[in-house]
Amino acid sequence: MLDNLMLGLSVALQLEHLLFMLLGTIGGMWVGVIPGLGPITAMALLIPFTFTMEPLAALLMLASISAAANCSGSFTSILLNVPGETTAAATCFDGYPMARQGRARVAIGLSIGASLFGALFGMLAVIALTEPLLVLAKAFSPAEYFALAMLGLAVVAMLSREAPVKGVMMAGLGLCLSFVGVDSVMGEARFAFGVLELQSGIGLVPVTVGLFAISEIIGWIVTREAVARMGALTGSVWQGVIDTFRHPVALVRSTVVGIGIGITPGVGAVAASFLSYAIEKRSSRTPERFGEGAPEGVIAPEAANNSAVCASLVPALTLGIPGGATSALLLVALTIHGLRPGTMLFTTQPDLIWGFFVGLMIGALMFAAMGLLMTNLFARVTLVRAEILAPIFLVISFAGVYAQDQRLFDVFLALFFGILGYLARRFGYPVVPLVIGLVLGTLAETSFHQGLTIAGGDMIAMLTRPGTAGLLAAAVLLLGWTFFGELRRKP
Repeated sequence: MLDNLMLGLSVALQLEHLLFMLLGTIGGMWVGVIPGLGPITAMALLIPFTFTMEPLAALLMLASISAAANCSGSFTSILLNVPGETTAAATCFDGYPMARQGRARVAIGLSIGASLFGALFGMLAVIALTEPLLVLAKAFSPAEYFALAMLGLAVVAMLSREAPVKGVMMAGLGLCLSFVGVDSVMGEARFAFGVLELQSGIGLVPVTVGLFAISEIIGWIVTREAVARMGALTGSVWQGVIDTFRHPVALVRSTVVGIGIGITPGVGAVAASFLSYAIEKRSSRTPERFGEGAPEGVIAPEAANNSAVCASLVPALTLGIPGGATSALLLVALTIHGLRPGTMLFTTQPDLIWGFFVGLMIGALMFAAMGLLMTNLFARVTLVRAEILAPIFLVISFAGVYAQDQRLFDVFLALFFGILGYLARRFGYPVVPLVIGLVLGTLAETSFHQGLTIAGGDMIAMLTRPGTAGLLAAAVLLLGWTFFGELRRKP
């Protein structure tokens, strides 16, 4: 391992590679803070320009865009309750309350520290554990993926501890929304009601921007006050970075969760951030702090989503199976340059592979340095009054949603979910479960049909596989534990 790291270091530190990483980091940082835009659009636009570039330089620039956007998406989540990137949606839960308390700089420091730890140690763990993690990933059949999705939906009740019934209802709504569009198995349109735009399904971007960003902007318009209620900023970004390492258990545990989910193709960093947040809330001795500005509520999703992004590269580079959208685009870039992902890539192109891995760690350091320098500028946004912020960020949110697929219909969807999110919060319905249901619904349905086909149509045989049965049992126990606890608390 040490020899591979030294080889990668010697390659990644070449001036040309450092320059492209710096450009990618700067671009990704600004792309990440624009709600709805994200790294996918930026990477897709830049792939044609990498034709004439050296393969490693192209990969490092694209990966730096992805990593920086993934990290900087938390900035707007913290400052404005507007996730710049869908992987940062869970950071809103405690990051934004900290900003409301005037501790925006501390929250950003927590985000930078957790992101850096998750990226660095996530990549080191992936390098060290590639082979055993691959064995584990290969053992997952579609039946296990279905059970994993069910376990993720069971987490909804845990996230909605104060109102588990309402949480499950919102998750059910998200699950129903995931069925809208053309059936991926049968190829037939469902629940489109004759609307052509609905046949392609309801995207995650308009839903998350609507539920988190636009609903919050509506709240600004109603209250007409600045984000920071105190009217002043307290704490520093360095305090946040230092505070990150005062919660080592949450930091390490969330990084491990991110690696485990990232190595599993098709699940993604969004699920990792939500699941790690839920685990920390359940594990805490004072869960009532979560949602009110708990540091662990920022640390957990940021460490998990960054380590998940790193871990998703393992199935992409070794098996040719992308763990997410960004790794899929990196595979496209590899193919363009005549390189074929697989185990042979590690033996025939070791300088490219290990230079790429080490370059990702250098890129994380670059982003952390830039983030620390610009935090004070970003944090001052929370002192601006709502009358100024609301129209600016409403336009930015709509532009970000439109830029995703260039569909005006998505803008109307975002507005609809913004109103829905505002009303849901007013009446005590949590919006996070809806997002989880939407994220996991497609995975659950597709995996169920594939698993049933492999089992020859025998549902009992599919559900009694050891891994599947174990995950489903864990989901049932989790639901039972949550609802039993709720019944015991009631007088």
